[in-house]
Amino acid sequence: MPTYRALSLDELKLFEKEFTEYLAINGIDAELWKKIKETDEEKVHKIIDTFSDVIYNSVLHKMEYIQYSTLHDIKYFFYGEEEAKLIGIQSEEMTFEDPQKVVEAVQERKVSIKTYKTSKKYSQKREVELFDMLKNGCQPCDGKMFKLLSSIV
Repeated sequence: MPTYRALSLDELKLFEKEFTEYLAINGIDAELWKKIKETDEEKVHKIIDTFSDVIYNSVLHKMEYIQYSTLHDIKYFFYGEEEAKLIGIQSEEMTFEDPQKVVEAVQERKVSIKTYKTSKKYSQKREVELFDMLKNGCQPCDGKMFKLLSSIV
C-alpha cells in the first residue's frame, strides 16, 4: 500500500525514464520486468506503489507553498521543515481573483477584511500532511503572496 497513492498509467508514462532507472537500480532489467508483469500482479502493484512513493516524496519535499481559495476566502500556506504556517484573508465585500487587489485591500482597509495567521507543528510526516492538503483542494503556488502578506498581516 503506497504512502500517498499509486501513480496512474498516464502518470507512469510521464516518468517512464525514471521508472526504467528505478527498476534497473533495483536489479530488474526489461526481460525480468516483462516476466514479473506476466506472472506476479501483486509484485507489479508493489513495485509501482513503491516507485509512486519515491516520486511523490521527491515532489513534495521540494514544495513549500500552497494556497486554497473560495469566492470570499483565501488561505496561503508555507510548509517549512518543522511547521506549517497559514495566512488567511476573508471578506464578504470582495473576491480574491486578483492578487494585486487583495494586497491593496489588506493595506488600505477600504473594505471589511478579516486577516489571520497561525502555525502548527506537524502531526505526521511533512510530506504526508502536504499531500493531504493537496488532495483536499489546495494548489501549489510560488509563495509570493505568502511572503508579501506575512510582512503586512
